[in-house]
Amino acid sequence: MLAEMMKYKELLYFLVHKEIRVKYRNSFFGFFWSLLEPLGLMVIYTVVFSYILGIDGRGGITIERYPLFILSGLIPWTFFNNAIRGGTRALSSNASLIKKVYFPREIFPTTILLSNLVNFFPAFGLVIAAALAVGHTIHWDMLLLLPFFILVQSAFTMACVLLVSILNVYYRDVEFISNLLLRAWMYLCPIIYPIQFVMQNDNELVRQLADLYLLNPMAVIISLYHSIFYGHNHVIGAGWILYTIAVTIVFFFISWGIFRRLNHRVGEVI
Repeated sequence: MLAEMMKYKELLYFLVHKEIRVKYRNSFFGFFWSLLEPLGLMVIYTVVFSYILGIDGRGGITIERYPLFILSGLIPWTFFNNAIRGGTRALSSNASLIKKVYFPREIFPTTILLSNLVNFFPAFGLVIAAALAVGHTIHWDMLLLLPFFILVQSAFTMACVLLVSILNVYYRDVEFISNLLLRAWMYLCPIIYPIQFVMQNDNELVRQLADLYLLNPMAVIISLYHSIFYGHNHVIGAGWILYTIAVTIVFFFISWGIFRRLNHRVGEVI
């Protein structure tokens, strides 16, 4: 797929540029919304879950600098969430272009992924800046692993985008179903609470289901990001990391295979 995409790199660059330009067109803050959105959500979630619901400190577990904890989980989740939401319409919204000329249809899902990555990198710089501003210790040795974490998440996200983009052409319900699932999926990831709330829960049933919780690749991935800012208290075992990598690779090829199989009739169905 990569070799074929490189033949159309100029088109890919144009579509990514267009996607970013259209997204922030007629917007006062423009590209800065990629930073303002997670900051705004951080404030909202901090007020609701820390001050009102008192999650911070529940069960004897104190989350140091809770707003920073939320921000470091929100950044990768926002990237994933926005890519999936945009990916469902990646093909259907480009019907006129697809019908006029042939080029690899994978370009459209890839465009969605890359345009969200453009927003992702500066937004993660915001987490580092926030950590330095509040005097929180950054584990710089763990920070060296950040490119690897981003690569794993990007591959998993791309697999999801490939799948929802092609299925939404044939079944328009996919867009509504994916939006609903994303809402539930967020609360099944350690974004507003640390993963210890699951592993050390007072409810015995929750503790017994902890392994099922970690079957969710995004739960492991977001915990990896937390490990950069919160050290060993949030480090996931090597076995779960290898599991996530394996699932990502298998899921990617399955999604790509489904995309290639259904791709031939996109021009007719769309």
